Amino acid sequence: MVHIADKTKHFKMQSFAMKTLNSLFGWILVLGVLMIPVLCQDEESVITVCQEEDNDLRVDCFLEPRLNYHTDYEFSMSKGQKEIIINTNISGIMPDPKFRHNTFVTELEPYGFRLTIMSFTVIENTTFICKVTKVQKTLFVELDSIEPCSAISVFLLGYPWLNLLVPLCILQLWEAC
Repeated sequence: MVHIADKTKHFKMQSFAMKTLNSLFGWILVLGVLMIPVLCQDEESVITVCQEEDNDLRVDCFLEPRLNYHTDYEFSMSKGQKEIIINTNISGIMPDPKFRHNTFVTELEPYGFRLTIMSFTVIENTTFICKVTKVQKTLFVELDSIEPCSAISVFLLGYPWLNLLVPLCILQLWEAC
């Protein structure tokens, strides 16, 4: 025979677990919504452009390198018909002189590269180009659409599996209403 105290204890534990999960889903939804403005996504890549607090411009390129190839990268930008190379690790190609000493690239996990241009502000509509191991993706950025980089978007981009939970959060919130 099950005692009423055992049922009450079980109900309280179940209630606590559901509240904790709902809270977690709520936070993930909030984080996902805050990240949306800085993403341009298609089935193969994600490219983001944002302005950091210290006025550095950051371009994240999540292109998966091709297997059995040396991983080359090249970041450039295009204004009209002219393409300007910003940074690359491809031998024989030199970046534009104005970008030689104020840019750096870091590798991202699980794949991809982050370009940082120090003390740089976009002053006109610009297309950013990212090439990784012979695959190229572009992102057109309008002058007024550059978002500030947020710690939340950096967190979510570092853990892309969290983005898979956003639809679940939306369902949970919808069912709660």
